[in-house]
Amino acid sequence: MSAIRYLGHAGFTVEHNGTRLLMDPWFFPAFLGSWFPYPDNRHLLPDVVEGRWDYLYVSHAHEDHYDEKLLAGLDRSITVLVAKYRSKVMVKHFRALGFENVIALEHKESLELAPGFTVTVYLDTSHKEDSGLLVDVDGYRFLDLNDCNTAMSELPTDIDLLAAQFSGAMWYPNCYDYPPAMMAEKVAGVRDDLMDTLYRKAKLTGARTYLPSAGPACFLDPDLAEYNDRDSTIFPVWDQVADGFATACPEIEVLRLGPGDSIEVDPAAKTATARRLPGSKLDEDLDAYRERRRAEWEEFHEGPEPAVTMDEVEAYFSTLQRWNKRFLGDFSKDIRLITGTTNWDVRLGRLAEHFVIEGEEPYDPDYTLLVPPRVLRAIVDGKTGWEEALLSMRLGLHREPDVFDLTFMGLLRYGNHPAQTMQMLRERQNTETIERDGLRLQRFCPHAGEDLSFADIGGGRIECPRHHWIWDARTGKCVDKASIDLRVEVLDENSPVLVAEKTRDQEPG
Repeated sequence: MSAIRYLGHAGFTVEHNGTRLLMDPWFFPAFLGSWFPYPDNRHLLPDVVEGRWDYLYVSHAHEDHYDEKLLAGLDRSITVLVAKYRSKVMVKHFRALGFENVIALEHKESLELAPGFTVTVYLDTSHKEDSGLLVDVDGYRFLDLNDCNTAMSELPTDIDLLAAQFSGAMWYPNCYDYPPAMMAEKVAGVRDDLMDTLYRKAKLTGARTYLPSAGPACFLDPDLAEYNDRDSTIFPVWDQVADGFATACPEIEVLRLGPGDSIEVDPAAKTATARRLPGSKLDEDLDAYRERRRAEWEEFHEGPEPAVTMDEVEAYFSTLQRWNKRFLGDFSKDIRLITGTTNWDVRLGRLAEHFVIEGEEPYDPDYTLLVPPRVLRAIVDGKTGWEEALLSMRLGLHREPDVFDLTFMGLLRYGNHPAQTMQMLRERQNTETIERDGLRLQRFCPHAGEDLSFADIGGGRIECPRHHWIWDARTGKCVDKASIDLRVEVLDENSPVLVAEKTRDQEPG
């Protein structure tokens, strides 16, 4: 008999014939003290810290998976399993913590942990640097994708239990200053897209059972309480999306577990039986939770507001651009930083000369970022990155025009790891094509590298199945969400996808 125990969020333990694997344990606040596990799982902390673990797997560097405070309390003799990323960030992190036995696994590389107990890593092979883990215990296949988007053409099949994200884990659109009606429309669109991606993963993997996991988090700092509104944000709870999943995937059983609940697996019979922990819960009284963790969320606000100088901002952006010179090419962008009562206009890219100007507004900025002084101080000091700052939901954003800029956001999110921005550049330059539906088009999405063999093509449009960028099927021009054109060549003028386009264009109005 084998056992899988749920730790909450994206955390699990797997035990098989005495060998124990710990996966993505998260207990302490993440992203500048903003994210907390939901429901509260702190009652499981002693079991994890004091437990005996043979292996530890951490999927990626986001703090709701790489919980450094928790990891620092674990036995350093544990063998650590990580994905082999271009940036080597996970190996570096664990070496710095004092773990000596760190094994970095390539995409689809397997490792036998014990007889009948094998794990295989599946990467998001784009610039994103995320991974999932396939755990095989005597033929019972548990795929933990957490929030990883492995290319759909690369997903494993014949999965008994799938754990994957259904709720959002992004600052868009809720941190932008959209009017209420537009915000509601964008939130609904993101939620629909997230669920569509989940449906595809569940069907492509042949999952027999799905376990909702990897979110949502909750926000205990009163300054961020608005993001706990499950109706107006991209952070729904399962009850709000369960009916849609049941309609789209009626053949897949849904298994809901609370932190501490477990599954007893009989590999021979291919069966799994849920075991509920006494007092197990699927939701949380946020007011009581907030009081229990008051010292932790208040820590962000301790001490006087720090000062950040113009020279520090200029030096920071100068270094960031120097590290990413090839990636930026002839890119140019005007942004405005508003921190406290101070505004800075920053001109990024090849046209930048004296690109930080304090107290003047000579440019109409393309992006405006409202960054609290505490957050900007942490970024400038290298204590956090823009990715983590954005995920904290402590920033406000405005863009004009309202178009996603992949280069700018790539610079902010991945600029501290040039291996990732260089991979973004390689993805743009990829020339591989596919032919389908009377079209020849580039195979991989220019946004995040999804295989467009799985794209939806019809009605004159091409839609990426991952982030749902949409292009004109005839020209490859951006139609919705997309900000980079797609290479497309029409091979058959009578293709149904183009006929549908003509028919629609000819309709009255």
